[in-house]
Amino acid sequence: MRAVLTWQVNIQERETIQGPVYDVCFNPAGNHLVVACGSLVLVYDANDGVLLHRLKGHKETVYCLSYSKDGKRFSSGGADKCVIIWKNTCEGILKYSHNDSIQSLCYNPVTHQLASVSCTDFGFWSPDQKSVSKFKIPSKGLCCSWTSDGQYLAIGYFDGVVSIRAKDGSEKLRLPSKESPVWSLCFNPSSDEETDVLVVACWNGTVSVHSLDMVNLKQGPPKERKVDFDACSARFFSNGEYMVVGGSNNKAVLWTKDGVQLAPICQREDWIWAAAPRPRQNYVAVGCNDGTVALYQLVFSTVHGLYQDRYVYRDYMTDVIIQHLVTEQKARIKCKDHVKKIAVYKSRLAVQLPDKVLIYELPSEEEEDNMQYRKRETINKAMDCNLLVVTSQHVILCLERKLQLYSFKGDKEREWVLDAV
Repeated sequence: MRAVLTWQVNIQERETIQGPVYDVCFNPAGNHLVVACGSLVLVYDANDGVLLHRLKGHKETVYCLSYSKDGKRFSSGGADKCVIIWKNTCEGILKYSHNDSIQSLCYNPVTHQLASVSCTDFGFWSPDQKSVSKFKIPSKGLCCSWTSDGQYLAIGYFDGVVSIRAKDGSEKLRLPSKESPVWSLCFNPSSDEETDVLVVACWNGTVSVHSLDMVNLKQGPPKERKVDFDACSARFFSNGEYMVVGGSNNKAVLWTKDGVQLAPICQREDWIWAAAPRPRQNYVAVGCNDGTVALYQLVFSTVHGLYQDRYVYRDYMTDVIIQHLVTEQKARIKCKDHVKKIAVYKSRLAVQLPDKVLIYELPSEEEEDNMQYRKRETINKAMDCNLLVVTSQHVILCLERKLQLYSFKGDKEREWVLDAV
């Protein structure tokens, strides 16, 4: 995967305002990008970065944005303690307030009810009710997200607790405190998941994936990933297969839905406060502490190999699919890491991961229909190559003018340097 910069704008230079880009969000059609910078809400054409609307409804810094799933309205909230509801034509239609600054907004994907989280409480607003229902919270609220069926709302607190609330505001489940601020969280939007999958980005150097059984109000063991930065934003792509994580390391990184880091999307000059995937497209928008906003296109390459009637290819960046072209049988190998290269020859299969090469084999070369590959060896070395080749007893790495021959034990036996590429 590689990322290509589509466009970028330095808002501080163009708008002569100071302040980070704290949030970005797309409309459901993906053709408009809404940006929160300083006290302004800016709407850009997502295709070319042309400014379409400059909205001045807030008196202080805007912290958060959310677009309704039906595309009819979007909302903004910030330090002036106000939430503004905007039509998709960028006309302000309603304003309501909390007793403290607004930290997070999220529209229900089913009912289009808006959840607003402030430092001291959270509220629910919907078009068919006149008043906003508000509920006190025990710690400063920082972020929120609805389940894909719209039944439950997760709220992340400054004290590290995640509270799962029903639509009536009552708490149904509480995740143990991480003892550091939960700065971002997001439910997987896919309805194909057996449980509700919640990713939690915490300022204790972790990004964790939780599997929640909201029918029985239980949670499975979380998959916790250590990172060397503070994650400020974690959001899923619209199909739920990938997510993007950005933060204090100035990077936005592509992850799998299970919490495996795949590849960096961009390296910016300052913190990334917000990163938003474009709906149903392979684009990611990022908003930074230096007032810049940028859009990147993700280009996914095909990683595959072929030997006679066996075709092997990468699936979802971390899995390997072996397909028998005659019988149409398929087998899947879950590598649980970024699959970079694949090679197949007779009964041998080589899979290159970031820090190792896995060697698989079939129990017998004579059974043509056998698809039960088993791991034979692991070469525990990070290897860089343009092409990976596997033979009966070796792997060959091709990089520019150099060819390297390794045994399955990881010993480099020969090396050739050619006169030309």
